[in-house]
Amino acid sequence: DISTDKNLTIRLLGAAGLPVPRSETVATADDAVAVAVRIGFPVVVKPIDGNHGRGVGLGLRDEDEVREWFPRAMAESRRKVAQVESYVTGNDYRVLVIGGRMIAVAQRVPAHVVGDGTHTVRDLVEIANEDPRRGIGHEKVLTKIRVDQDAEELVREQGFEMDGVPPEGQLVKLVATGNMSTGGISIDRTLDAHEENVEIAEEAAQVVGLDVAGIDFLTPDISQPVRETGGAIVEVNAAPGFRMHTHPTEGDPQYVARPAIDLLFPPGTPS
Repeated sequence: DISTDKNLTIRLLGAAGLPVPRSETVATADDAVAVAVRIGFPVVVKPIDGNHGRGVGLGLRDEDEVREWFPRAMAESRRKVAQVESYVTGNDYRVLVIGGRMIAVAQRVPAHVVGDGTHTVRDLVEIANEDPRRGIGHEKVLTKIRVDQDAEELVREQGFEMDGVPPEGQLVKLVATGNMSTGGISIDRTLDAHEENVEIAEEAAQVVGLDVAGIDFLTPDISQPVRETGGAIVEVNAAPGFRMHTHPTEGDPQYVARPAIDLLFPPGTPS
């Protein structure tokens, strides 16, 4: 199933000459380490059929980190298969393609807080979650930020503690990935996307065979050609969320439901 098999999707795109990371699937920690060594550190380890960024380990720097993360990826995989791929750096962009055309582009920013020199990280999360736009799951346009073990570890990696007070203006990430479902925010970039990147996204949707697709790019700047900046397509989503486009935290809303409805009911149809 192309829509759920990340490795098959990446291989198809790579065969079509589109920019993708190097990747292989694995079923054991030993295999994951061997692939990581072959690809070269840092790497990403993630479930082959997961979603919402769960179980995704980014920028793993050595064999020990791969072994440590591997069980987390497997825990989120229904088929108990993980994927190891080269680590691509850059901002996280979602390009929405409907009916073969780019409809909207959003930059996804991971869940974070910004220090004010007074409140602890934990306090800042509570303050952020008081935003009336935030709710549980997908009930509102933003999702509440969760403080779990992964969040605490990430905060510690940045040199802080949950009960410590970060300096004023200091950004502290709570989640490594930019998914809206884990508390991230979105910035509309529809008018900023370089035409070459738009063509790549539209071709990716066509290669995978999806009428509605969310093409995820990691690249320093979506306004620059991804082939020149070293970015890549890291995932294709068969059921992309719309709220990052219809209710961006920053920028203009994009009315993406209309082309989806037009695709289902073209002008002139009796329904």
